[in-house]
Amino acid sequence: MTREEMDAAIQKYLDDGGEIITLREATAKDQAKAHRRVYHQDKAMSGSERSKDALAQADAKEKTMIFSRTERWKA
Repeated sequence: MTREEMDAAIQKYLDDGGEIITLREATAKDQAKAHRRVYHQDKAMSGSERSKDALAQADAKEKTMIFSRTERWKA
């Protein structure tokens, strides 16, 4: 992808209502959370009810948050 193509793609994204943001660096706690989620996703696919419950609880908690995950990660 050339620089001109990249600039055009970015401009199209912005014109379509996109927003360019700066994300903060993930802490050790953030990385551990992500690791646990992937672990439970893998286990849930193989039928683990406990992992399915853990994922459901995490999704329910995310829905109660005032700001989305992206908004919370903005710098």
